[in-house]
Amino acid sequence: MTSLSERERATIAFALRHPRGRYDATRTAQLSGVPRSTVYDWRRGGIYNSDYLRASPAIWSYRDLVMLRLLAWLRQGGMARPTAAEKTASVREQLSAGVEIRRIHATATDVVLVTDEGRDALDDRDNLLPSSDFYALLGTFDLFEPIEELRSKPSAAVWAPNLVTPSDHSSISPWVLAGDPCVEHSRIPTAAIYALRTERELPVEAVVELYPGITADAVEDVTDLEGRLRDQRAA
Repeated sequence: MTSLSERERATIAFALRHPRGRYDATRTAQLSGVPRSTVYDWRRGGIYNSDYLRASPAIWSYRDLVMLRLLAWLRQGGMARPTAAEKTASVREQLSAGVEIRRIHATATDVVLVTDEGRDALDDRDNLLPSSDFYALLGTFDLFEPIEELRSKPSAAVWAPNLVTPSDHSSISPWVLAGDPCVEHSRIPTAAIYALRTERELPVEAVVELYPGITADAVEDVTDLEGRLRDQRAA
């Protein structure tokens, strides 16, 4: 993922201390990369409980998106399901307690966290995760040969966007519109642009006229993003 500034890291760290954002099961699957059926399976089995456990219908938080990715990577790397569930819950507890995690290293049996004081103590060798940088969990989630538990279809790859900047002209803030992706520098949901383009079949120029300040490039970019989220396929 694009390198985050210290300010951006601090902002995200604060957001991960609390339940921010509200996503239904479909949007959770689209943004986390974990198939909807798996999200529900983990919820029913107590493998991963949402921050909004008592909500009906079920919803998940921005922090849940990150933790679901962590759990998925641990399972993909071969960690046993009960162990992966326990370790993911432990990471969330530490985030809730205000621990600022800088680096993370996972083996088949354990997860080691390093805070700011020891940020250079880990490397990526033998790590089940794509990087020892904890914030890499917010980067693009890409599995071309996922284990069966993480497949929505027998031959399906797994893809989900960067959880800070999903595309060139979009962004996500846990504090804006319940954390849904928006056109950059605005509060315009990317899903709204997609609906105008695909359901109402408005041309790009007409959408730009409706929302002064956004560009044709932005309209095309976020329409493509939303299409890919719905398609759930790798590029």
